[in-house]
Amino acid sequence: MGKNIGNYISEDTTIVVSSYCIKNNDELERPAVSSGMDIVMVGSIGIGATLALASKYEHVLREKFSSSFVDDVFALEKVADTDKYLGMIQDAALVYKVGSEGTFAGLYETSKFMNKGIEVKIPDIPVWQEVVEVAEVFDANPYKADGTGALIIVCNSGADMVKCFTDEGILASLIGKVTDNNDKIARNGDEVRYLEPTRVEELANLL
Repeated sequence: MGKNIGNYISEDTTIVVSSYCIKNNDELERPAVSSGMDIVMVGSIGIGATLALASKYEHVLREKFSSSFVDDVFALEKVADTDKYLGMIQDAALVYKVGSEGTFAGLYETSKFMNKGIEVKIPDIPVWQEVVEVAEVFDANPYKADGTGALIIVCNSGADMVKCFTDEGILASLIGKVTDNNDKIARNGDEVRYLEPTRVEELANLL
């Protein structure tokens, strides 16, 4: 796969969806996905939640962190829009735009939409340090909070897809595989989490 930004998503082979589309359109075409395909994430988890918290509680962050760190938090706005990444993708079966439901729920929805299982490794999921630090301040789980700013890509050559983005300085990682069952698993070492749909907004009590 080439790495030029001029690459594009083929409308014949790639489906771009969001949680809203999946939940509100029963007639969406299902992608041609097979077990063994790679799962790549582009962008960081929790960017939408981090920006929302920073906007409402800027004074809290400035009391706890340096001015430069807080400025870096607000600078995440520059990577919150994933539409600019779509033109870099080719040879993918499915592109899922993570939204307010969060990363774990986004992975669940992706698996459900494909009618395939998935297995991902939590330590491989990309995350900006600013997201981690802000989440700790508010005791929030960044994997469950607004994940706007990340894409989930299902493709045959995850390593090539990751290189396409990282060569351009864009955060990306190969996080897992499509499996031949319906299990939706996230592993953290020996710990196994079975992914579920979002039932409660992670930051409802804060925002």
